[in-house]
Amino acid sequence: MPKRLPRARTLKGDPKLAYYDFGTVVASDPVIVLAHSSLARSEDWENIFPRLATRYRVIAYDARGHGRSGRAAEYTLRAFADDLGRVLREVAKAPAVLVGHSVGALAALVAAAEAPALVRGLVLEEPALGYAKAWEPARYATLREALASGDPAALAKATAKQPLPSPGPRGERTYGELRGFYAAERVVTYFRDIDPAFIDARTSADDPTAAALVSDALAAVRAPALVLAGEPRLGGAVDDASEWKLKKLPDVQIRRFPGSGHLLHGFRPEQFIENVEPFLRKIREA
Repeated sequence: MPKRLPRARTLKGDPKLAYYDFGTVVASDPVIVLAHSSLARSEDWENIFPRLATRYRVIAYDARGHGRSGRAAEYTLRAFADDLGRVLREVAKAPAVLVGHSVGALAALVAAAEAPALVRGLVLEEPALGYAKAWEPARYATLREALASGDPAALAKATAKQPLPSPGPRGERTYGELRGFYAAERVVTYFRDIDPAFIDARTSADDPTAAALVSDALAAVRAPALVLAGEPRLGGAVDDASEWKLKKLPDVQIRRFPGSGHLLHGFRPEQFIENVEPFLRKIREA
């Protein structure tokens, strides 16, 4: 079992996608595919990947414009979902459980609706149903400028000052204030390979098709789903309106993480695994 991610491989195409694939294939067990959030990369699953790989074949991939994957002309939810579909068809090549965080959860939701034969279940960590709305430009301006400059010192400074998507476990507000899994010296390795055009796309305009994609997927998905959510008052994405929409899924469980916001598996890996393992066992037995 790897303590870190295994050696990266490359899925050819437009764009190329870097992925990591490890574990034993057992006929009754699903493949696990991990889809990270915006501004992250596959290494964001390093506290989860090895635990799952003790039993399952686990695949993590870098989204377009992130990590080792190629840059792209389009950064819509439609494009992210299409990439996940490619990973399912060309890498997993077997029915999978999709584990996605934030926009990765939305991509998983859409992929499950469009390729039901390839998806046995969904673990949706903090699905950001409001992804269609553009980001606030001022929140990302310093990070965008540092990325464009190519100056490592400027990027390190910008990363330390970058606001967290939700407060840390001790009320931290920026990556520079954190220690542990999301400390700035780790997160800068996430940010350094972000395509600046991705930030431009998210801050310049709403995603024109995302709302309809999410709505259609919620109506079409039939696979069992586990939703892991933080508290909206702490920056969690699953507010009352989102929970009401998610409860329309025909086979869904919703688990709240008290005291947590948007970053669950990074801050609370033990609780994350404790919720995911019974769900996976239920899918195996089914």
